[in-house]
Amino acid sequence: MSEAKEQGACACAGHPDDSGRRSMMTGALALAALAPLAAVSGGAQAQAAAPAATRSPKPEPGDKLAFMIGPKAGKEVKPADIEVGKPPVLAYPMDPATGKVLISKANLLTVVRLKPADLKSTSARNAADGIVVFSSLCTHYGCPITTLHPSQTQIVCNCHGSVFDAANRGAVTTGPATRRLAMLPVTIKDGALVVSGKFDGPLGPPTT
Repeated sequence: MSEAKEQGACACAGHPDDSGRRSMMTGALALAALAPLAAVSGGAQAQAAAPAATRSPKPEPGDKLAFMIGPKAGKEVKPADIEVGKPPVLAYPMDPATGKVLISKANLLTVVRLKPADLKSTSARNAADGIVVFSSLCTHYGCPITTLHPSQTQIVCNCHGSVFDAANRGAVTTGPATRRLAMLPVTIKDGALVVSGKFDGPLGPPTT
């Protein structure tokens, strides 16, 4: 796809130019951050092989969330950090027993807060006080989902303009993506945002 076509696809999503540029920069930073963070994670795994070997590398019930980038990178995401109307937060799961951030592209999460009244039952059952968490991997090409749509109930991939309904279990509302985002159930426990289940669907683009 040419640059002009890609820009047209993003414009179709209906988000303001300034917001789109900021979100595209966030997405680029997220992609750039994956490689060095993964290298750091690999070193930590070598030093703590025993704890890492006893659990799945994917999010598990009881995990907390940690910021992927920004001044709080690697620190716990608290419910108060996620505000209605604000851009999604990119995060990774964090093992509560070791404090280890589980860094991998497959674990990248998009965390956003909606008004509880806007949530349909499909999302409400996996939400915590309006906070919903999805796999950040766009199901079209695997880019990170970084933008809140002007509707404030949908989230946008700025690579090619796919839009997903965060209020309805990540359903596709605008292509080119054809498959919904996988949702990660969360709850609030002792003042912390905690994973309460496993991903409810496949991650990223279809493989066949």
